[in-house]
Amino acid sequence: MHRLARGLVAIALGCASTATVLTAAPATVFAATVPAGFTDSSFASFNAPTAIEYRSDGVAVVLEQGGRVNTLLTGQPGVKSLAMSIGVCGGAGTEMGLLGYAEDVDFQVNGYAYVYATRSTAGGCVNRVSRFTMTAPSPAATEVVILDNIPGTVTESAANHNGGDLEIGSDGFLYVATGDSGRDPRNDSGAAGTNDAAQDLSILSGKILRVRTDGGIPADTPFVGAGTTRCATAGVSTATNLRCQEIFAYGLRNPYRFAFDPNAGSTRFFINDVGQGTREEIDLGIKGANYGWNAREGQCPAGQNPPCAAPPAGVTDPITDYSHDIGCEYITAGAFVPNGVWPAKYDGAYLFADGGCGKIFVRLADGSVDYNAPFATGVGQVADMAFIPDGSGYALFYTRNGEDEVRKISYNGAPSAPTVGGLRMTTVTPDRVYDTRNAIGTGTGLMKAGTSRVIGLGDYPGAQAVLVNITFAAARGAGFGQVWPTRTARPATSTINSTEAAETVANTAIVPVNEGSIVVSTTVTTDLIVDVLGWYGTNAPAGGELRSSAPARLVDTRRPSGSTNPYTEVGDHLEIQVAGNLGVPSDGTAGAVAFILTGLATDLPTSGFITAYPTGQPRPDASNVNTSRAGDIRANLVIVPIGSGGKVSLYGYNIADLLVDVAGWVTAPSVVPSGVGQLTVGGSARAVDTRLVGPSGGAFSGAKSFSLAAAVPAGASAVLQNLTVPSAAGWGFVTAYPDGAAVPEASNLNVVTAGNTRAALAITKLPASRTVGYFSYAPTSLIVDVYGWFS
Repeated sequence: MHRLARGLVAIALGCASTATVLTAAPATVFAATVPAGFTDSSFASFNAPTAIEYRSDGVAVVLEQGGRVNTLLTGQPGVKSLAMSIGVCGGAGTEMGLLGYAEDVDFQVNGYAYVYATRSTAGGCVNRVSRFTMTAPSPAATEVVILDNIPGTVTESAANHNGGDLEIGSDGFLYVATGDSGRDPRNDSGAAGTNDAAQDLSILSGKILRVRTDGGIPADTPFVGAGTTRCATAGVSTATNLRCQEIFAYGLRNPYRFAFDPNAGSTRFFINDVGQGTREEIDLGIKGANYGWNAREGQCPAGQNPPCAAPPAGVTDPITDYSHDIGCEYITAGAFVPNGVWPAKYDGAYLFADGGCGKIFVRLADGSVDYNAPFATGVGQVADMAFIPDGSGYALFYTRNGEDEVRKISYNGAPSAPTVGGLRMTTVTPDRVYDTRNAIGTGTGLMKAGTSRVIGLGDYPGAQAVLVNITFAAARGAGFGQVWPTRTARPATSTINSTEAAETVANTAIVPVNEGSIVVSTTVTTDLIVDVLGWYGTNAPAGGELRSSAPARLVDTRRPSGSTNPYTEVGDHLEIQVAGNLGVPSDGTAGAVAFILTGLATDLPTSGFITAYPTGQPRPDASNVNTSRAGDIRANLVIVPIGSGGKVSLYGYNIADLLVDVAGWVTAPSVVPSGVGQLTVGGSARAVDTRLVGPSGGAFSGAKSFSLAAAVPAGASAVLQNLTVPSAAGWGFVTAYPDGAAVPEASNLNVVTAGNTRAALAITKLPASRTVGYFSYAPTSLIVDVYGWFS
C-alpha cells in the first residue's frame, strides 16, 4: 500500500486490511522545477497540512490533518493563526483526520463553514460532514452534523479511502467526495479490487454527494421517488434495495480531490480519482454518472492498460488518465487556471498533482495532456492546491502534507497594464456584455470570492480602452473588485466596493483592452454585470474629445419647479435637456454629455436602479446607478450620447429623486479633432490615501486640496480618478472640483450609514497647478487612484 510520508490520501495497491505508515523523510533543500517566468517559493509551515481554501475575507484557510483549522494571511508569508481545533481519528501517519473544508456563500453573514473529518464514535471511526460557525467565540462548540457515519474507515488499521473533499458549487449546493473505504463496509464483497461499495447505491461510499447546505436534497437529484431514501446518517443500515438521495455520481474508488471551474460560471467540475495498481484518472462531474469502479480503472477494465475494451453501457470513461508506468502512483490535488491571468496557453487549463512522483501536470483546454512534459516537478507530496489572489495576479498555493509546508507558484511574467494615449471616445448605447444571472457572456451561477472572469467586450474593432459600468448584484458581504486588461499584472487598487450583505453597487471604469477583453476579479461572492458604455481608440471616428467643466447641477427633483429646475417628478421616465445648458453646446458639436448621476431610493425595502440613454432610442437592458435598500443614495459617472432634441432619457425603478451634475461633454463625430481632451490611460496609481500617517493623513471634513502632479503631467485638462471613502463615519458625500474654484453644488459619491465603503469614478477639470479640491460633508478618510488624464 502506498502512503504519503506523513500519511494521507492514498492509494491502496492490493488488500486494504493492512497498512504501512512511513516516517517523514529527513529534511532536504526543496527545489521544485517550474516553467520559465514562474517561481516556486515557501510560504508557511504547518503540521501535515491537508486542504487549503481562499476565504471570502481575504485570507486562506489551511487544515492540519490532526484537527486544526488555521487562517493564513496570503500577503504575508508565515503569518497564521489558529481558528478552531476539533478531535479527529487518525491524523498524520494515516489517511484519516481533518480532510476537507468549504465556506458558505453567505459566510460574512452567517459565519458557516463545512468540514469533512474522520471522527470517533462508539462504533469506531467514521467520516462526518459538519457545519461550524467560525465567527463564534468557540467555533468547535457550534457543530451541526450534515452527513454522518459515512463508511471510510472500517477499522483504524485499515483507515483508507476516505475521500474527503468539500466544495460549494455556483448553484449553492454542497458537494462531497467519499472513498470506497478500502474494504466493503457491508462485508458482502471484499477489499481492494473486489470491493464493490462504489456500485452500492444504498451507502454513501465511493461517491460524489450533493446536498443543500442544510443537508436537504436538491429537487433535481438523480435518485428520487420510489425506491429511494435519505442516507445522511444511516451508515450501512439502509436497506440494500433502496438508493440514497444524496448521491450525485458514483463508481469512484477514492476521489480525494475535485475542483469546480470558476471560469465557466456553471457547475462544471473535475474529479481526481485515485486508482489501484494500474491507472489514475480525472472524471468530468456528471449528474447520475457511473465511473465504473470496481470493474474499471481509468479507461480500461481494472488492472489493464490500453488498448482495452470500451466501457459498457451506462459507464462513463475519464476525460484523461495515466498509467503507473510513467513513475507516478496516486493523483491528488487539482485546480483550474484563472483565464486571462497566466499566458494564453493556460486559458481553460486544469492543473493536477501526483503525490507519488511529485509532479504537477496540465490538461489544456483542448483536452490534451503531455505526461512527458509536466508543468512542475519535484513538488513533493501535494495534498491540495488552490489559486489565490496575490500581488501580481493569482498564485497557485499548494499544501505538502508529508513535508509540513504550504508553498506557492507565481507567474512573474505579466507586464503592467499598457499606457496608451491620444485616445478619442466613441459612445455607444449601453450594451450588456456580461450578466451571471442570465447567462449573458457566461454560464449561469454566482462568481465566488477569490475568483476572476474574463469579459469579452463584443464587436468594437479598434478599441484600445473601454468605458464600462461594473455592477456587483446582491453581493454576499463586504469586499472589492478590480478590473484590468487580460494578460497583465493585477493592479494594486480597487474599482468597486461592497460593504454589506445583499448590497447591489455599481461603478464606472475606463480600462485598457487586451485581446478584446478585460479581467474582473472579486473578493466577495456576488453576481456580476458588465455594461459597455463606450470605447476609446486612436483610430476612433472624428470627434470624441472631452471638454471638461467644473461640476454644476442641472437637475434636482427634490426642489420646486422653476426656470433653473423644471424637473420635479421622477416617475419611471424623465427626459432632460442637456444641449444648450451648463456649457453643453446646442449647435450639434456635442455628441455626448458627461455627468454625475445620483439616485435617492424610495422607502420601499427593495433595490432600485437608473438607466441613462439617448432620447429617441429604445431603453437598453443596462443600468448606471443601483440602490440597495430603502433610503439609499448612490452616485455614478455617466457618459451617454445626446439623443433627439438635445436630450438624454433617464429611466428609474424604485427611485424617489435624482440629481444630475454636468461635468463636461464629448465632441461629436462631425468635429475635427484638435488634440485637446484626448485620453491617456494605463495602470492606476494611488495619489492620495489619508489613512496613512503624514502631512496629508487623517480624516477631514470641509474642503481640502491635494496635488496630483506626481501622477498627471503638466498641461492635462482633466484627470480620470477613482474616489473611495473607506469605512465612513456616517452620512455624507464627497465632491471633487478644480482647486481654486468655489465648492460646487454637486457630489461624486455618497454614503448613508457608518461603515459604508463607497467608490466612484470621477472626471475632474484640472487647473494649471494640477491640484484638486475635495469637499467632504462629514469627517472621512479619502483614497484617490489616478487612472488617466485628458490632454
